Amino acid sequence: MGVQLKTAAAWVVVVAATCLVAPEARAEPYMALREGRKCGTCHVNQTGGGMRTLLANTHMKEITHYRDIFPDLDEAGEVFNGQITSFFSIGGDLRLTDSIIFQDEPDENGLVPHEVLRGRVDENVLDVREGALYFDVQLVEDFLSIYTDLNLAPGSPVAREVFGLLRGVIPWQGYVKAGRFYLDYGLKMETDNLFSVNAPSQDLFVRGRTGTGFTGFDSGLEIGFQPGPWHVTASVTDPSSGDTGVRVTSNAYGMWRDIPVIENAMLGASFMFNSPSGGDTYTYGFYGGANLGPLEYQAEIDFIHQSFDDREAVGTFLAYGEINYLLLGWINTKAFGEYADNDGMLSTGSVKRTNTGQNRFGFGIEPFLGRFLQARLFYSIANGPKDVAETNQNRLILELHLFF
Repeated sequence: MGVQLKTAAAWVVVVAATCLVAPEARAEPYMALREGRKCGTCHVNQTGGGMRTLLANTHMKEITHYRDIFPDLDEAGEVFNGQITSFFSIGGDLRLTDSIIFQDEPDENGLVPHEVLRGRVDENVLDVREGALYFDVQLVEDFLSIYTDLNLAPGSPVAREVFGLLRGVIPWQGYVKAGRFYLDYGLKMETDNLFSVNAPSQDLFVRGRTGTGFTGFDSGLEIGFQPGPWHVTASVTDPSSGDTGVRVTSNAYGMWRDIPVIENAMLGASFMFNSPSGGDTYTYGFYGGANLGPLEYQAEIDFIHQSFDDREAVGTFLAYGEINYLLLGWINTKAFGEYADNDGMLSTGSVKRTNTGQNRFGFGIEPFLGRFLQARLFYSIANGPKDVAETNQNRLILELHLFF
């Protein structure tokens, strides 16, 4: 335990020192709101995530507000923008995460207390959270392309996204996507992925419970329209879980710029229907956000209704909110809170558990330390059912993120 505590302290000192001497890249919603741009502006995938567009790579400093901590890098004349030829581009993400997990031992009744601060270090998990390569082949420039998101780590290599994209031939800036892809639902934050390394019990909040994080993908067809400030999509897919039914997903939002008093604002709604064996699942949610200069805020609420052939139907309520502030013009500071009523997840057979609510709060910094380098330092506090120790833990997380 002493070694683990020293390791945790060392990580804190390293990141703190880095931030004192200095002023993603999956663009999270806070970046989109600050810029007043839709996801497809900065990502090859029109619904966000994965490879950045040439526009995003060209305007990286304005989007991320990075500060070069190494003078020699700042003075470099040329940098790689991912474009190999006018028809072929590549990109990549490498995320190295160290999670210091604080968790109490259960008492004689098998219960752990609900705490704000926990001092017992249960585990130190050092892992490659993501190692991905992206490929974009323009068969007919600006019209027809093939895109691949190949994740090499952790675990075995898997093509998370492989699809053909047809643009420019249907009205209202429409497109058609066919293949394997992430579902377009809600805000594209990655909180669950960041705080659930080596702990599935921490992946039970908005993205994890709806199955729309950056670890789930389906195969099927998606059609989308993006006229003016609007983004509207609908897809029919075969769930990756292997269910016999299909999944129908729809998402719509508007992004408005230069609004009086506030600068940019977004408001949207999502719907999803799935019919796995033994019942039906309806999921729907509402989300929105806005910014006022360096201050950005956003929230999402979701409802899941599950019916079963062999037991009573259950409902689940999910909520998420975060606030971001651009400190000193380049350090993004974040505070977030989320809640999940997991009665449906924790019920089995005819037995329905109560008091299964789960909450998590956290805060931290995530500065860009250069054009291709981001650091994160976060502390989270999670409390859930007292008889499930893994849902009651705190985490100190340091992440280094290399991208291009």
